[in-house]
Amino acid sequence: MAEIQRKNAKKKSAGRQAWDAVLTGISYMIPFIVGGGVLWGIAKAMGGYNIAADMKAVGGYTEYTLAMVIYAIGSAIFDVCVPVIGAYTAYALSDKPGLAPGFAVGVISNTIKAGFLGAVVGGIIAGYVVNFLKDCSKKVPSSVQSVFPILIIPVVGTAVTSLLMWYVIGVPIGWFMTAITSLLTNLQGIGGAVFGAAIGIGMSTDQGGPISKAVALVANGLNADGILGPAACKMCGGMQNPLGVCFAQIIDRFTGKKKFTEKERSTTVSGLVLACCYIQEYVIPFLVQDTWRCIIPCMIGGAISGGLCGYFALESAAVHGGVFVIPMMSNPLQFVLFWFAGAAVNGILYFLLRKPVEAEGDMAGNGVLDQLLG
Repeated sequence: MAEIQRKNAKKKSAGRQAWDAVLTGISYMIPFIVGGGVLWGIAKAMGGYNIAADMKAVGGYTEYTLAMVIYAIGSAIFDVCVPVIGAYTAYALSDKPGLAPGFAVGVISNTIKAGFLGAVVGGIIAGYVVNFLKDCSKKVPSSVQSVFPILIIPVVGTAVTSLLMWYVIGVPIGWFMTAITSLLTNLQGIGGAVFGAAIGIGMSTDQGGPISKAVALVANGLNADGILGPAACKMCGGMQNPLGVCFAQIIDRFTGKKKFTEKERSTTVSGLVLACCYIQEYVIPFLVQDTWRCIIPCMIGGAISGGLCGYFALESAAVHGGVFVIPMMSNPLQFVLFWFAGAAVNGILYFLLRKPVEAEGDMAGNGVLDQLLG
């Protein structure tokens, strides 16, 4: 029976395997970005937002202040973010033998300014090159097979992928990333608002699903390349979603319209906590139960929060952390105002669009929450 299930099991397509590998690489990279970003924020809070320029003015690292040392540690962590993406993208495709070629191609990507995109593409190539070499090892005499994992795969895999990145693949990617970096670094005003609104809308569609994951992947990758604005748009556009749903429930309590079930309204406090922790999944039961009446206000709120962040060129060194990293942003007060502005519009619209519960006996009628809360 087990054998029949294996034969009938659906195999992942090559595209799906590559996408899952990229998500794996990003998941391993995020702790590095969070660690480095928070240390950057702490350093800037202690030594000023222009601490990087101040460090260049001193004689050397022996003359660094404590804030400068913390900033240097955060920078060192950031330096390995791109290689980590490459390493673990390759690892997801070819297991441990892919780590060295993937990491190497990430270092090359940093060197030629291909950034996170180069590391992602290079990591995928490294994974397939290593898999090819592993297949080759099965076709040689058993006495030679032991040489492959120790010598052939690390050396040949690293050399092939690194040379491909340096001379072929990395060249157009480097041009593209240089152009994008130049554009986004100077993006503010109307252009910044449009870009930020697009990020906010993307983060507010499926609340942690494939679309918001793809948007987060781009924002996190740009953050690893030192472009910090998209991360602020992403966080603000995402954090307003659970807060907006909670605002709608609070309005419902004060107006007595009974547009939310008792079980839904019992989650308001926990929803506020989750909003502060940047956990969008709180919105999913409401999105599933009442899709269009929920998704439209969320997307509008996301556009407002993300758009305002983009318009005023707000920056966040951290890509996650919720309220705990707000003090480390370029302008914490602006972030809070933009967060609440999007959530307020979201909450009011969602409350207005919701239909009242038909009868008091139906006040526990959110099937998704019923299953989650018992």
